[in-house]
Amino acid sequence: MSVDAHHPSCFEFEARLYVVPSWSGHGVAETRRSLGPDTGATSRGGAGAARWAALGAVVGGAFLVGVAATVWRVDGLGALLLIFVLGAAVGAVLAVGTRTIFREGEAGHLPESDAGTPPSERLPAVVVPWDVARAAPEDSTGDELVLWSTLTSRYRDAREALVAGGGEDDRFTDPLEAGARIAEWETAYRTASRDYEPVARLLGFPPP
Repeated sequence: MSVDAHHPSCFEFEARLYVVPSWSGHGVAETRRSLGPDTGATSRGGAGAARWAALGAVVGGAFLVGVAATVWRVDGLGALLLIFVLGAAVGAVLAVGTRTIFREGEAGHLPESDAGTPPSERLPAVVVPWDVARAAPEDSTGDELVLWSTLTSRYRDAREALVAGGGEDDRFTDPLEAGARIAEWETAYRTASRDYEPVARLLGFPPP
């Protein structure tokens, strides 16, 4: 992918890529917080803690059993099992504690402007379709991504509205109303197609 969440103006939220327009006057982290908690990130964080605890338990238990068998000369199965359980408990606690320290250290290095409370309202951000992100040049600016994403999404929405509207049953609709509605969809589609055409050429998409 040429552009992803590592782009200076982009972030990912709930499996979508967003770009922050320069005219918004807000930072990426601030805008990201305004969208609310990412349920996917929250669940992944919990799974990460569980993995650390499990790994710590295995390492701690195996280490303490190895010490008991080779240094302390413990050979009873029950005693070794008890030692493994104790070592696993200590290892799990140490692993989770180490993970917490690292996460707090990373949070402490965030800029002060990024560590504040979430904004009370949703800040401006534009969804970047993933195919646009893949086709965009690596040196694309945030505002270029905003423009390309907006025109691409508008074209696709207009095309979908025209196709879906053309399939409606107008037998019980006033002919004048139905004609005006179809004309409106066609006008929106033609306008969106005209604006989208140079974007399609630039990104290598099929022309409208």
